[in-house]
Amino acid sequence: MKYIHRFEKFGSTTESILLIVDVQPSFKKFFTDNYVQSLKKYCRNFESVYQIFDNHHKGKNVDKDYLYDEDHDVNISNDLYVFPNQKDVIEKRYNYKVNADFYKKILDDEIYQKIKDNENQLTKGEYFPTTEGTIIVFIGNNHKWFHVPKKLYEIFQDLKEAQSGSGTITVVGGASGECLEDIVTTCESLGLKIDKNLNFIYSATNCPIK
Repeated sequence: MKYIHRFEKFGSTTESILLIVDVQPSFKKFFTDNYVQSLKKYCRNFESVYQIFDNHHKGKNVDKDYLYDEDHDVNISNDLYVFPNQKDVIEKRYNYKVNADFYKKILDDEIYQKIKDNENQLTKGEYFPTTEGTIIVFIGNNHKWFHVPKKLYEIFQDLKEAQSGSGTITVVGGASGECLEDIVTTCESLGLKIDKNLNFIYSATNCPIK
């Protein structure tokens, strides 16, 4: 399924933007059916809802088209919900213990060496461009790095351009401290104003809606 996600979709404000992170059937052991239904109702408060989902299935890496194709055709299988006011679905993948060598093929020599020389001194949120039009963001926790797909990176840039005044982007989903942190850290590093609604953020050990 293809969506239009260019700047004109956002209008002149981001006060009515909702990002949903990893609320998908493959993670349903971490949240309840009531949580999903309540989140769907909550979506109706927003003009535009953007669903960011993880394609990491049973530890197996799928193709990498999602990383570099800004108009990637998402396969909406049984592993995605459809949320009210949903404007786009964005594919990403989490990684655990990866280092600069993992990304060496898509980094120019200067960037690679800079990361390699300073990897133990990097601060959370530092990011670096790749040769493929994406960025990698240092997270520094359970997920050491987050490789931001081109489509997601461009959406974040468009949202930053649309954001004005006190407007914020609301983020929900999970898991707190893991995949959610990848998205929040990236947004904040790019200068986006983020509001986490804790009423709709789940973790590996807790769902706020029983």
